[in-house]
Amino acid sequence: MDDIELIEYKEEDLSNSLLVVAFPTVGLISSIAGHFIIDTLKLEEIGTIISKEFMPATVIHKSKPSPPVRIYAGKRECGPDGTCEQLAVIISEFMPPYNMIKPLADIILDWANKKGCKLVVALEGTHAVGEGKKEPKVYGIGSNNSMKDYLKSYKIEETKEGMITGVTGVLLYSGVLMKRDVICLLSEAHSAFPDSRAAGNLLKKLDIMLPEIKIDPKPLYKEAEKIENQIKKFMEQSKPTAPSLPPIPTQMYG
Repeated sequence: MDDIELIEYKEEDLSNSLLVVAFPTVGLISSIAGHFIIDTLKLEEIGTIISKEFMPATVIHKSKPSPPVRIYAGKRECGPDGTCEQLAVIISEFMPPYNMIKPLADIILDWANKKGCKLVVALEGTHAVGEGKKEPKVYGIGSNNSMKDYLKSYKIEETKEGMITGVTGVLLYSGVLMKRDVICLLSEAHSAFPDSRAAGNLLKKLDIMLPEIKIDPKPLYKEAEKIENQIKKFMEQSKPTAPSLPPIPTQMYG
């Protein structure tokens, strides 16, 4: 992991915590949902993950410049049955290069293990099936039987077949190999544009893990749309500053 480094701005006790991982995916819903959690619960930025391979960009939010991959945390009731006492979120608006996906997932799980995180929840999008569906579905997949039972207890339908790529895919299979509790939540989303409504559906399921959010669907969708517009702006503004970058992988949108 010489080309990647996790830096903590301050030492936080994250034992018995829930870690949410939100990297861009179909409809950018993971990034939208991650922003909503951070802003709603007023989490503090406590660190970053840096690499010379990452997009050379600065994200500016509320007049504060930050690196593309950021770590937030705060003392919040969360997790299965409210048993976690802290919440951490790792978020980015940009998909890392293919060659950095495995090292990035490895450093996240190593850090989660070192910090004593109880559960890792990765947010993901999947292509919506059919046209004009009023309520796109949210699915789940767990790294072990206890996580499968957890999904079942909250009536989250388990994904039976398919493929999950990118950071989330590596986190899942690494969770299996390392015997770590990892869950992936997938919301159906449109792939052609950032989908705030799909992010809202994902957040409604996350409500069971994050009781302090107290999700109300109407303001949720309005806020998700606002975050969607912010992320679109980030992406548009990044284009002129990095003309030599390779094209954004199609994996970012599916």
